[in-house]
Amino acid sequence: MSLLIIIKPSIKKQGQKSLAWLKKICKKRGFSYCIFTTTGSFDDDCAQIRLLLSKFPKVVALGGDGTLNLAVNALIGSSCSLALLPCGTGNDFSRGFNCKEDDWRKALFNTPTAIDIGKINSRYFINIAGVGFDAHVIKTINEKANFSSFDYSWTSIKELFYYQAQQLQGTFNNDARQYQNLITVFANHKYFGGGLEIAPKADLTDGQLECYQMRSGGLFYNVISFIKLFFKRHEYIKNLTYSRLNTASINTEGLLIEADGELIGKTPAVVSVHGQALLFHMPIKKAPTVK
Repeated sequence: MSLLIIIKPSIKKQGQKSLAWLKKICKKRGFSYCIFTTTGSFDDDCAQIRLLLSKFPKVVALGGDGTLNLAVNALIGSSCSLALLPCGTGNDFSRGFNCKEDDWRKALFNTPTAIDIGKINSRYFINIAGVGFDAHVIKTINEKANFSSFDYSWTSIKELFYYQAQQLQGTFNNDARQYQNLITVFANHKYFGGGLEIAPKADLTDGQLECYQMRSGGLFYNVISFIKLFFKRHEYIKNLTYSRLNTASINTEGLLIEADGELIGKTPAVVSVHGQALLFHMPIKKAPTVK
């Protein structure tokens, strides 16, 4: 067995610990491995990883949502399976499994599961893509040299008082809609924004995306809406529309787009879901022992 390990050059203490464990387990099991260190150029890194895939049946992404998104876009269309050792800043995708570090380590040797992958314009996403305030917050955070999950929460609160919602016109499962957009998200999994569970019903294998359209209602209403979202009570937000869909399009130009926590461009946008498009090593949460 040969593994391709994808890491960022600036991995933190937890990442270094996970890499040391992975090297140790490869030596113990007689696996060979190659470490690919990302450069920060998404297109170049994708191209380089694709060139390496013919030599490796399994890829391990060692990092957070951004590293995982890079790996997903490089692996789409290949027969390689993907495993994850979460050690990023937000880790929103891995958070949705509610699993411990040991569960993720064991998952490297599980039989992979074919999971769905979303796509917005040319960018694939494994977790969540969004248009509106979430993308604005990511843009603001990206202007900092370093940031934490707390920075995301604090920046969200602060920017909410200044954010100017914009009109969005689009089609969602052939249903034309127009509204003052605060956030529109397309969820393949549960969490985004450094730990907000916006899509508790999301399923990686159901062939659909969960769509949440939160309309702006002025500063006071928007603050209340985010408080409800924080406490997982957003189903009671009057200006929230929920649907499950296969396709959507946003015709309005110039709205920021994020995918898996990465700023990827601006609208217009076409959204789709690709069923069973990636082999992923899912962690299995150990059931509590019954005494």
